[in-house]
Amino acid sequence: MVISVSRKPRSSERVLKGVMIGCAVLFLLQGILFSTGFMLPCFLMVICYYWYSRSCGREYEYTLADETLRIERVSDAGRRLLHEIPFDQIRLICRPDAPEAAPYRKGGSIRIKKVDYTSYQEDVPYYTMIAEEDGRALKLLLDLNPEAIRMIRRKNREAVRSLPVIR
Repeated sequence: MVISVSRKPRSSERVLKGVMIGCAVLFLLQGILFSTGFMLPCFLMVICYYWYSRSCGREYEYTLADETLRIERVSDAGRRLLHEIPFDQIRLICRPDAPEAAPYRKGGSIRIKKVDYTSYQEDVPYYTMIAEEDGRALKLLLDLNPEAIRMIRRKNREAVRSLPVIR
């Protein structure tokens, strides 16, 4: 099973892109009207805009197959494997507001690295997954669909908690 997640751009990213475009246009006009020395900052601003627009667009793919969960980042340059977690290494899957996730929240008793692979869309539910990878614990935020949860529940029943039974 493959789940594709496209990250919605934040409003701050749109504002930053607008500021970059505004500065580039301002430097271009100053270069035309006053001195060609302003063309270099215009050129550098265009390069920064191009680099930033390529790097801020994120798309992830979750693949659940062969007893493992693979998380890959998909970009124009290709795919990059971020995590490969066997189902038996998954310790917990629950909603982020569930009591089981309380020790792992900010200010909780257990401190582990948090990685966010969600789409930032309000209408898409996301889940907290606590897993072990290479001997260290990770907190992953994922947009999982009911079929993926059902598949993980079949393989590792004790990891999926405080979720309604999905038939």
